[in-house]
Amino acid sequence: MKKVGFRAVLTAFAIVLLLMLGCKDGKEDDGFRHAPAPVAAADTLRSKDWRPVLVDSKYGYANPANELVLPPLYNEARHFSEGLAFVRIGRDTGYIDATGKRVIQAEGGDFQNGMAVVMKQSDEQAAYAGESWIYINKNGENVLNKQFYRANAFSEGLASVMPDESGGMVFMDPSGKTALDTVYGYAGNFQEGYAVVMLRQKWGFIDKQGNPLTGFAYDAARDFVEGKAAVMRGDRWGFIDKDGNEIIPPQYDEVGPFTEGLAKFESNGLWGFIEASGRVRVQATFPHTKGFSEGLAVVQDANGLWGYIDTNGAYRIEPRFEAAFGSENGAMLVKRPETGEYGYVDHNGNEVRFSSE
Repeated sequence: MKKVGFRAVLTAFAIVLLLMLGCKDGKEDDGFRHAPAPVAAADTLRSKDWRPVLVDSKYGYANPANELVLPPLYNEARHFSEGLAFVRIGRDTGYIDATGKRVIQAEGGDFQNGMAVVMKQSDEQAAYAGESWIYINKNGENVLNKQFYRANAFSEGLASVMPDESGGMVFMDPSGKTALDTVYGYAGNFQEGYAVVMLRQKWGFIDKQGNPLTGFAYDAARDFVEGKAAVMRGDRWGFIDKDGNEIIPPQYDEVGPFTEGLAKFESNGLWGFIEASGRVRVQATFPHTKGFSEGLAVVQDANGLWGYIDTNGAYRIEPRFEAAFGSENGAMLVKRPETGEYGYVDHNGNEVRFSSE
């Protein structure tokens, strides 16, 4: 997401004061509040529905009532996963708990199955020594006592990794043991029971026992979402279902995943939306668009401005924004061209402000 370059003086003063008060452990002030203990089960439940929101130039966290539960301190912030969230202040990174305290100093992916994959070396070291990834628990400990050249998060109980620079990828279980015998040229995450893999330059899907769904018949493939996966034959995209049937034959220049029953498609340089039956719901008339979220899709008009349409293609908010993002909890982040500032609007286009909890 594009970052905003302005900063309110009073907000900055408040943030500095807060950090000065919170830095009591004798460490150099890096902008984080520190905590020695991992996240508790109660905090995991508490933070489940929190989301990062942009307030002025920094990210904080809001609850479903649009109340700020953590102040806007962060240059980058991701959603909480299993009670921890990855954040960045300047060049300093780490995972925070529901109180906003940093419990792990590292940079990596979200927690899944109690583990997160993080880079063991700094970017500068990796440039010379090759990438090195490990899996940590919520204490920041290397739980598998292994390192990998490339590694993905655990998903549905398995993770795909590249053990070394040879380029082959395998699936492993949470104990670190190889779960499937085959070595793939590419292996993605399991999603809805299947993982996208490449074998001998062809793409297909396997289940958790390694059984192929369709054979390796495609020139590219993407994850299952809402029971449907995008596949490419030649230079055209279509969709298959979880029985391996081509429910929409490859015919489009590009497609997006199905969200809320509709998938975006590109034809002759313009975008529209199709149903799972293949019927076109919204004609391809937009230069660009994003998928549906909470009943609305972001679309761009011929003048380069962004607005929102409903599932029938009617404008809910006419194009008037320089940038626009999907709906989350009834609010959308937008950039107003007249001021160059970011803010939030609701589904009627009215301004949304975040109050203190």
